[in-house]
Amino acid sequence: MFASTSRARRALLVLLAGTAAEPALAQERMPHDDIVVTARAANASILGADVPPLAYPQSVRVLDREVLDAVNPTRLADLFDLAGGVSRQNDFGGLWDKVAIRGFAGDENAGPDIRVNRFSGNFGFNAPVDAATIERVEILKGATAALSGLGEPGGAINIVTKAPIDTFQGAADVSVGSWNSWRGTADVTGPLAAGLSARLIGVAEGHDSFRDHVDGSRRLIAPSLAWSPGAGLRLLYQAEYMRNTSVLDRGVAAVGGNARGMDRATFLGEPVDGHVVQNSFWQQGSLFADLGKDLRLELAANQRDGSLRGFGTMVDFGPRGLQPDGRTAGRDRRYHDFVWNDLSLRAELTAKADLLGMAHDLRIGVDRVRYGMDFVLDRARGTPTRPLLPIDLFDPVYAQGPLPVPPRFASRHSWYRSESVYAQDLISAGPFTLLLGARWNSFRETVVNRLTAARLETVDKGITPRAALTWKAGDALAFYASWGQSLRLNPSDGTSTFNAERSESVEVGVKWALFGQRLTGQAALFDMIKRNVLNPNAIDPFERTQIGRQRSRGGEIELNWKMAHDMLVTGTYTHLQARVRNDVNSALIGTALNNVPDDMGSLFVEKTLGRVALGGGVTHVGRRAGDPFGTSYRLPAYTIARANLSVAVTRRLTVRADVDNLFDTYYIASSYANVWTMPGAPRSVRVTASTRF
Repeated sequence: MFASTSRARRALLVLLAGTAAEPALAQERMPHDDIVVTARAANASILGADVPPLAYPQSVRVLDREVLDAVNPTRLADLFDLAGGVSRQNDFGGLWDKVAIRGFAGDENAGPDIRVNRFSGNFGFNAPVDAATIERVEILKGATAALSGLGEPGGAINIVTKAPIDTFQGAADVSVGSWNSWRGTADVTGPLAAGLSARLIGVAEGHDSFRDHVDGSRRLIAPSLAWSPGAGLRLLYQAEYMRNTSVLDRGVAAVGGNARGMDRATFLGEPVDGHVVQNSFWQQGSLFADLGKDLRLELAANQRDGSLRGFGTMVDFGPRGLQPDGRTAGRDRRYHDFVWNDLSLRAELTAKADLLGMAHDLRIGVDRVRYGMDFVLDRARGTPTRPLLPIDLFDPVYAQGPLPVPPRFASRHSWYRSESVYAQDLISAGPFTLLLGARWNSFRETVVNRLTAARLETVDKGITPRAALTWKAGDALAFYASWGQSLRLNPSDGTSTFNAERSESVEVGVKWALFGQRLTGQAALFDMIKRNVLNPNAIDPFERTQIGRQRSRGGEIELNWKMAHDMLVTGTYTHLQARVRNDVNSALIGTALNNVPDDMGSLFVEKTLGRVALGGGVTHVGRRAGDPFGTSYRLPAYTIARANLSVAVTRRLTVRADVDNLFDTYYIASSYANVWTMPGAPRSVRVTASTRF
């Protein structure tokens, strides 16, 4: 086990405290706590500043508690369609969250820049985030590398988690739905003593699937404590244990290039493989201290242990996979044994001051990350002339003989370390808000390949600057421009090392807040370039090369209409072109990035009529490239709709029905390649009974 799982490091986290959620804190009004609440709210937020959204010089999409309650999600992924400019990517058979933001998907395995209270949540192969612990979701578009170490140019997703409050509240939800799905959640919070509050969230669920032989379960418990021992001092601790089980399901194979050529229910694995099991224990802690004279200090830590183990059988690539007869495919069988641990530490000083008629909100910090993974993969694979475990795509017969025991394919241990120093100043002068920031990064990775005894070292360092400006043309209208650079370490594959990924992002836009802030929104034009991106090949995805340059440019618009306790309307539309601009492989030049449509949009509306709430929405995703290999494989465009109805039976009891994919559209949600193409779910119904006390 890694050193960071030691008792000393766990004790450090317990002594510190967990970063908390702004909406929860807004309700807290403990004695002498207001100043600390403000500091914590800014630190939990990806903005890292106390500034109204209209004045912040960048595109920010916030899915707050009101939106979450209206949509009724069970996973973070249920909110992606409303995020704007976020397109679904290969999600490892449903075992993690993977999206592209404005066309860029981040690391092939780690995914995009997903943060939990501003700490990176990308390390390891973590199960999809559960919605029960989410207070709100922030999507920051464009450059983020001043305060965020990963610094994806497309943007970052920050999950602000629920935290204890000092008044007693409780909630419980029970739901049942299509494919034998059931789910129960409970959430209780309140004071334990003067200055001490607690929260406990629990989830239990089980489900089958529209996919044959696919099922899963989840168990989650998330405790948290908040303690204010004295004036200007606050400690919080948050933790979450999750056990997630699921069948590794790579979807269908495209027959003759037709992504919908197979029955969407047909499973191409082996039922006897059973479940892949993911276990994770996450804890996060922060100590906030008011040092006086608008000077505040945060000391924070974030730690996670995780594992993923289990078998999976899937259609192979190249001539080992789809056969010339158009109905048979060879497969490979794998056993995964991944274990990881990460520890992140952060110290940040916040100061506010007026100088020469200008207000400064200054943040200076240092952070350190330690991450280790044991990666063991066993793999049984046929040859181009003798494919392994052939299966009929239209009439599959499983377990036709003893399944092969996969021999060892990869065994390596990797260590990742980074140190960073950063500073950001948000300067306000009259109608102008200027953001200046920079981050010095130092990344190091060591990979030991146990099969070859090779030791590979990757070292990268550099500065990522950022600048942005807002001009408030009035109380309800603002124009902004933003620019920034990013640096990201490209991990070794155990055979080769790669140059760091570098990127640059430029954005201009306008924001508005009209009719007493009931109508809010923003529009932006953006242009981004990435260099040194890793790309797999069409014969074996484990072999990777480095793309010369990718570019994504386009525009997006967001509109929100809110009337208190009456009506909610929220919608987004994005048009972009994400293409390979230069590469040593000339066949890739000019091709579209995988799973990224030129056009995507969503709309959700909910209207409350007394005790009844009616809602519905529509999502459109355009035609997309179906693989990263520069082939002609395309995923068809789709438009799907949803509807919901809720009735407040009593003041404390509500019954709700959700219908997804209302018109039962056969659509493709995402694809890694023509042999791993994941269809979206058919029409489904979920009924939920909720109580609040």
